Amino acid sequence: MTDEPKRHRTRKPKTRSIGQSDTDSCSTAAPAVSPVSPDAIASCSGSCMRPEVTEEVQETQTLSPLIDESSSSSYEDSQTEEVPLLEPDPSGGNTPSLTYYIPTPQSSLILTHYFSTVCLVNSAFDSSYNPFRSEVSRMMTDSPLLYGCVLSMSAAHFYQGDQSSSCIPLQFQTEALSHLSDKLSEITTVPPARRASGIEADDSATALVAKEKTLKVPDDVLLAIILLGMTAAWHDVTATGLPHLHGSRQLFKSWVSSNDLRDHKKRAGMSQTQAFLVSSMIYWEAMSSVLLDQEYEALSYLDIFCDPNPPSLIHPCPWTGVGTPIFAFLAKTVTLVRNNRALRSLRVFKTGETHRSALYTELLGKATDLEAEILSFRLPFVGLIDDIGDPCTTPGHFLAVSRCYRLAALLELYRAFPETVKTQAVLEHVIDVPAGDRDDQTYLLLGLAFGMLGILETIPSDSGTISTQLLALMIAGSALGPATPSQTQDTTSGRVPLHEEVTRWRSFVRQRIHKVYATVGLRPVGNASLILEEVWSRMDALPSDHGNNTSTTKVNWMDVMSEKRLETIFG
Repeated sequence: MTDEPKRHRTRKPKTRSIGQSDTDSCSTAAPAVSPVSPDAIASCSGSCMRPEVTEEVQETQTLSPLIDESSSSSYEDSQTEEVPLLEPDPSGGNTPSLTYYIPTPQSSLILTHYFSTVCLVNSAFDSSYNPFRSEVSRMMTDSPLLYGCVLSMSAAHFYQGDQSSSCIPLQFQTEALSHLSDKLSEITTVPPARRASGIEADDSATALVAKEKTLKVPDDVLLAIILLGMTAAWHDVTATGLPHLHGSRQLFKSWVSSNDLRDHKKRAGMSQTQAFLVSSMIYWEAMSSVLLDQEYEALSYLDIFCDPNPPSLIHPCPWTGVGTPIFAFLAKTVTLVRNNRALRSLRVFKTGETHRSALYTELLGKATDLEAEILSFRLPFVGLIDDIGDPCTTPGHFLAVSRCYRLAALLELYRAFPETVKTQAVLEHVIDVPAGDRDDQTYLLLGLAFGMLGILETIPSDSGTISTQLLALMIAGSALGPATPSQTQDTTSGRVPLHEEVTRWRSFVRQRIHKVYATVGLRPVGNASLILEEVWSRMDALPSDHGNNTSTTKVNWMDVMSEKRLETIFG
């Protein structure tokens, strides 16, 4: 490993005039009648090859979170004066409309980049069924807000690492936030029938709940705030998007109520748009859970979407694939893990140990119940997964990623609450590890980590699911330690020594993270690499007599992330 990490350059589209044809492009000049056309959308999804956004990646070194800042911009912004995003409706109305919006060359270029690149790297699959193509393009035709969000995230990706043009994505992001503020102020409530439902007017708490349930939250508003939160780190790697998350929870609850999704039959018959929004919200919660100390009950609103029995036919979602409930379980697991670590670091007097013990017992009870939910969840049969038309991403890939994230939730749960492990039956799903080398907990955690990485290794690196594997790689990778020979290791069994297995899997994690970086081209991936390298360094530095106390519990990747101030969105 070199002392100075190699710098990477983002490959940007070639400069071209707006009217120039380009067979690799999704869009040319946007017509005055619509910012996107169905033909333009369809033309983007015919290729299996996913774009490489770095020219060269050296797999044996740590990723730098920095991208070459000397990359020249492919568009001279000073030559074109940006007109307002929206034009008034010529028919005389005051409502802004995209129908009469003529995009500037810059906006057209950014929109083209969205359909040619962002749709691919921001989803686990790409075809005409990709909601980031089909649903977003349909919705944003009538939604200046969503159109602004698309330009914001696309500009952030297009100018990733180009410090000289950093003001351009910021301008689009500011515009989108302004539209969001306007839309939120316009959200109305249906007059609540409190008398008919028996709710008394003087019951302020109940009345507030009733009011929340009557908010009319449009689909585009909910999707917009999810996209702004999830892509905040695209603009600034230190951004977590958490300010958006807190507000979106209330909007989501109101959206669920207004669409009657608390009813089981309604949930079973959700539209593609509704399934897209639900899965996106749950995925965002899972990614945010590693950054946020919160009450376990704060995630209870997701429970209605955790049906242990999947429907007869599963249509993959762009972020959660075919395991949307698993990401809800993961969010809950990580929340309990963070609660437990906060409890351990809490300084109390001797008389307070009883209180600390009581709090831990409460957390342990929740962890035990959650383990049962995770183990009882039934993944769909591969034959019941709908074909999404992406030759690079098969139903088997979606199933593999779901299995991997279920093991990730169990790994984090058992690492934080070893008492929850009442049987070794869970290891039926993972690769065998020689039990004589380490204590039982290390045996279990390494088995889960090896199992996760073994699953990921079966997925080709050009699979669309590469964009959703990062957090799984971090969780599994953080359990790989130490990579030094154990004094008690059995060298006569004929098996590969355990430290060599650890070294091999660390190498795989490095290579796969480099592949993620080469595919998506986003700086948060570099943070993940830095965190794991620091975790492994600390594990290997532990004295050998710590073997029985398991280094995987003494060095926690979330602690390292916090200490090094590397918090970001890893989704």
